[in-house]
This record gives sequence, structure tokens and C-alpha cells, in this order.
Amino acid sequence: MSRESSANCPSCGSNSYEVFAELPEMPVHVGVLWESPDAARASRRGDVALAFCRSCGFVGNRAFDPARVDYGLRYDNALHFSPTFRDYERHTAERLVERYDVRGRRVAEIGCGSGHFLSLICELGANRGIGFDPSHEPGAEELAKEVRILREYYAEDHAEHEADLVCCRHVLEHIPAPREFLDMVRRSLENNRDAVVYFEVPNALLVFRDLSIWDVIYEHCNYFAAPTLDSLFRSSGFEVVDLQEPYEGQFLSIEARLAPERIGVRASQGGVDRDALGEVADLVARFANHVQQKREEWSDRLASFARAGSKSVIWGGGAKTVSFLNLVEAGDSIEWVVDINPGKQGSFIAGTGQPVVAPDRLAEIAPDVVVVMNPVYRREIESQLHEMGLTPEILVV
Repeated sequence: MSRESSANCPSCGSNSYEVFAELPEMPVHVGVLWESPDAARASRRGDVALAFCRSCGFVGNRAFDPARVDYGLRYDNALHFSPTFRDYERHTAERLVERYDVRGRRVAEIGCGSGHFLSLICELGANRGIGFDPSHEPGAEELAKEVRILREYYAEDHAEHEADLVCCRHVLEHIPAPREFLDMVRRSLENNRDAVVYFEVPNALLVFRDLSIWDVIYEHCNYFAAPTLDSLFRSSGFEVVDLQEPYEGQFLSIEARLAPERIGVRASQGGVDRDALGEVADLVARFANHVQQKREEWSDRLASFARAGSKSVIWGGGAKTVSFLNLVEAGDSIEWVVDINPGKQGSFIAGTGQPVVAPDRLAEIAPDVVVVMNPVYRREIESQLHEMGLTPEILVV
């Protein structure tokens, strides 16, 4: 496995940034819609070398190579087809509009995807919106009247698009230099110091506390726990207004404004709480010791279903499923992946090649076991299975 042994922490710059777990040859893209099993199995791979910074608690992939990732491919990570996720998005948008009086304002979203959330927050507050995302497919979603999207990465020269609210959801974990990126966002707001930023990332504590190795994917070169995210924003010149763990603790959300000028860009850094850092360090050590055990446990479980003649499917065609199928020896025991996103149906899982099918195919497949990759969606999935008259065993990973 190749990695830069001398690399410093991308968050705080410390040299106490050491590899603790390795997952070689993982698919580089988890959201690309591969059009055949052969193309999916031949998709590009890369090594994951998880490293922990003992100074600030940051976790990242020391083997990450940004040149291997191409977000311009046909890409779909949309979650809003789920009623559960739609409710969460609407609640988040309503809360931001109410809390910061985002009405008749300018809203920008970095990494806006289809533009669904940006349109929602603009409709709720009669706002004007601009989104940035190179993978955006024009016409894939009906946008609000005052929303336009640039198929570009957000960059320094986009500061001309001044905004009162800047949203960046599930993007920061993809950026190799998170501090430099936040510095750029801060500079873009210098002419509007009352602007609010809202960022959302996966919660790394959930990954390491629950030994959720399926949440480790190549595209995520960064993993943030709450104290690390808080410290990173403060050290980049932001004043943190709120930091929460929404979506049943699966996400971290942070709301911030530019720190008062008298504080200075770096002077606001107070360091990471040492007790919180110690908790992260303990969880990371435990994670490293149990990775192989977790893989073997699920490989054996799936093999036992196959020996018993049980027909198994996985519900959810996203990142967790891609990692799961590439980390366990599923063999022929998992033939189908179910997803409610019409854009994913008819595509094939990166690395392993299982077809992604619509839920209504389950009536024909008649599975004995449904493996649910995300516990948040269990009740939603049980309801759909009940409506189809199906009563398989449900296993939550």
C-alpha cells in the first residue's frame, strides 16, 4: 500500500499523524452509475490508510490521491427519494430560515448535487440561490425559479457571488486540504461579515464507536468528530454558533459566522478538549483491532445464509453498500441491491457488479433475508415490505 509516510495532519499541520488501519483496493467512486457488471467490476480502485492525529483528533486517508477521483462522471448520491431523509432536509431548511431570518436573501450551496436542498431553502424563504457542483445534471430536478447552478468546483474567484447563507453539506469530507478550503470560504465572506455558514459532515464518532467500517470509503479523505470540527472552524477564523449531531447521530452539523475582526484569524483557536481527544483516541485504537473481525463476522453470516438456501438482498445502493460488498466475501449470496432512487436502478455496484433494482422487483425475487445498511431507514423499509406482502428476516448492519 502506497502512502506518504511524512505527511502532516491536513487539519492542524501536526506531524503526529499516524496510520492505524488499512483497507487496500477499495472502489474509488461509490456514487457512479456503472452501466454494466463488467464496467462496475473494472472500476478504479485505491488504497485507504486511515491515520489519526494525536494533536487534534482528525482522521484521514494518508493514501488518498485526488487525481484518482473524478466527480464529473455520471454520479448520483441523492438521498431525498426517502421520505425519512426528505423530512430531515425540510426540518433543516426550515430551522435555518427561521433561526437566521433567511428571507429575501442570497443563498449559496457548495457541492449542491441536484440542487434539491438549495431549491427547498430558496422556496421557503423566497431567496435567490446559486449552487456549485461539477456533477450536476441539468434538468435532472426541477429547480426553484430563483436558483441557478454552475457545473464547477467552488473556487476563490466565486467570491463575487456574495451570499448571506453558505451551505456545504457532505462535501468537506471529500476535500484533501480542509483548512485551506475553509480559509478560502472565510475570505469569500469578508465583504459580508454577518453571513452564516452551515456545514454538514458524517459523524466520525459513530463510525469508530459502532465499528461501522462500511462508512469508510475512498472518497472520504477526512473524518471529523465534533471536537475536531469545532477546532478546525475556530482556527480558520469562524465563531461557532452551534454544533449538533443530527440524523440519529449519523451527521455533524455546524453553524458559524466570521469571528470578530479584533480576535484575528488564528487567535480564536482554543485547541481541542483533551478529554474529548482521549475518547476519540480510544475509539480509534478499538476500531483498528476489530476491522478484520467485523469483516469475517459478516462474511461468515452471509455464507451461512447461502448454505441454508436463503435468498438475500441488500436494501440501499449507496456508499455503505459499496463498502460492505467490497469488504466482505459475499460471493453469490447477495445477488441484488434494492434502492428507491430511480436514477440508481439499472446500474451496477462498483467493484462487485450486483444490479440495483427497484423495490417492486422484490415481489418477484421473494427474498428470505433483507440486509438493511442504515438503521435510520428500517421502519420505512419495513413499511414498504409490508405493503408488498413480504415478511423476510430483516438484518440491520
